[in-house]
Amino acid sequence: MSDPLFFLRAMQLSLADIIALTGAAVADGSDLTLLVHGAAPFDEAESGDLTFFAHPERLDLLQETNATACFVTDRFAGRVPAPTVALVTERPEHAFALALARMFPSALRPISLFAATGVNPGASVHPEARLEPGVIIDPGVVIGPRAEIGSGSIIAANSVIGAGVRVGRDCSIGAQATLTNALVGNRVHLHAGARIGQAGSRRSEIGLMHSDALAMPQIGRVIIQDDVEIGANATIDRGFARDTVIGEASKIGNLAQVGPDVSIGRKCWISPQVMIGASAHIGDFVCVGAQSGVGESLRIGSGVRISAQSGVGTDVPAGAHYAGAPARPLRRWLRALAIVERLTRGKN
Repeated sequence: MSDPLFFLRAMQLSLADIIALTGAAVADGSDLTLLVHGAAPFDEAESGDLTFFAHPERLDLLQETNATACFVTDRFAGRVPAPTVALVTERPEHAFALALARMFPSALRPISLFAATGVNPGASVHPEARLEPGVIIDPGVVIGPRAEIGSGSIIAANSVIGAGVRVGRDCSIGAQATLTNALVGNRVHLHAGARIGQAGSRRSEIGLMHSDALAMPQIGRVIIQDDVEIGANATIDRGFARDTVIGEASKIGNLAQVGPDVSIGRKCWISPQVMIGASAHIGDFVCVGAQSGVGESLRIGSGVRISAQSGVGTDVPAGAHYAGAPARPLRRWLRALAIVERLTRGKN
């Protein structure tokens, strides 16, 4: 439920505005001048709220909604109760997200706590750092020598931007985030506590037989391309022999860990608490479920889906759906579960 205490509404939207924005259809005769000014789940929504329905198993609750308008697929449009207006679309949740982004842009890109352009007196900016016009630097921020911050970017309280780091334009760096050895593109959002460019735990040899194993110097960088989002307390290690790369428009969830020399392609979705081992290569449009692990030096093809809590220990071909630990093709994993269920049925 939207709360003006935390999320300021940029504008109200009429149904006509919403239709123009999302392409949704409405029944003939609907009042397109109706305004929505908030958002809530369909079973909690009140007059003035916008909502969506995408869970058939909760169809009984849909009939209790009091929302002004509700995004639904054509299949369920007839189940939306009056006076709620059914906004018919093939992708209700996507359309809802479009409307929310228009009404509450600060929910996608945090604003400065002090809402003032420029460098707060409580920040420490090295004289060799370069800040373009329109940058906002909150109290407690430390910016090192030769660092560069692009116009329109917000650096939140107590963050550290290391020597030589480049941050592009219209970025937001969350409170207490740290960036070292990193080049960051435009419109990148780092949430609170993200750690970018630290050294990973790479050693010259692994095992008890080598008591003199050395911590490996890591002299690479982290390259974060445009429109990437990195969650709270996620860590992206800098490269060892090559750069660690996060591809354009990819999303890294809270508490995820990306090892050195990893390459992640474009528009990937890496869920919270995922761990990606050193030198792994992940293609474009890959989705990795929460709490999964991807082993070192593996290659994950484009379009792959990996279910939550999977342990990937082999290369995965493009377009495959893997699950389980050890991870295997989804159908094989489901068959294995069915066999175990049959073998153990009736046993204590």
